[in-house]
Amino acid sequence: MKRLLLLLVAVLPLAAAPPERPALSIPGSLLRCAPPSRPPAGGTQRQVAGYVVDLADAHADCQGKLCRVRGLVEGAR
Repeated sequence: MKRLLLLLVAVLPLAAAPPERPALSIPGSLLRCAPPSRPPAGGTQRQVAGYVVDLADAHADCQGKLCRVRGLVEGAR
């Protein structure tokens, strides 16, 4: 009888339901990146330089949003 009781005490916590995870809600604004500008067709060096700056801005926008999404996801674990 003692063995059965010990077995039940050891196995009972395994039968408990896993804890519920809270619903993860990521704002839509964090799921969309700024669109990069179109490259200038046959543009001057000044236009190409502006295009490169626009690409860097679009990358920074996405990188910042991805960091915030990562923080939300890792915080929910």
